[in-house]
Order: sequence, then C-alpha cells, then structure tokens
Amino acid sequence: MEIVRRGYALFVAGDLEAVAALFSTDAELAGAGGLGVAGTAPDTRYGPEGFIRATEDVLEAFEDYRVEAEAFIEAGESVVVPVRISGRGRASGAALETRLAHLWVLRDGKVIV
Repeated sequence: MEIVRRGYALFVAGDLEAVAALFSTDAELAGAGGLGVAGTAPDTRYGPEGFIRATEDVLEAFEDYRVEAEAFIEAGESVVVPVRISGRGRASGAALETRLAHLWVLRDGKVIV
C-alpha cells in the first residue's frame, strides 16, 4: 500500500520519473487515449517508459490535469484507488471531471498492472 501511496504523492509533486521507477519493466498499462482505462484506447504501454509516454500524452491533451486519490483499499497483492480526475482539454477547452478506480497489482514490490 505504501508504494501506491508514494506513487500518487510523487505524481502530484510532478516527479514522473520517480513514479515510473515504481513500475516493473514488464508492467502493462492501458494507453493514454483512454486516460488509463483498460479497453478505451487502442494501445497498451509497457514498463516505466510506457508510464512516462502515457502520462505525457494526457498532459499534452489536458491543461490543469489532476488525479486525486480518494482512498486506498488493500485487496491482497493489489490496491484499489478510487480517484477523481479533472482537467480542461487544450484544443477544445472542454472540462473533464470523472471518478473511477485505479487497480494497482504488485509483484516483488513493483507495479505490474
């Protein structure tokens, strides 16, 4: 659970490299086109580099992009984090506000999903 908490704190602080270091090289991440929601984007990103690319894609598309963790729920080797995501589309100016849950699966202290 502490690894996941640290990940959100690092993200809020803007230290994407430190967040990326939490991911295993074989971690699978949904593409940024779906804001990290599985099945909503046509691609999958892998490992720390995939996290960086996916996050950069989202930050390029949205200004004032925020991810706010609302709770941390331990579920065996996984952690479920309900989040509030907000921002404003750079091209459209449209507001984004949604709530969803991130699922973090860890193996040997590294994020794999």
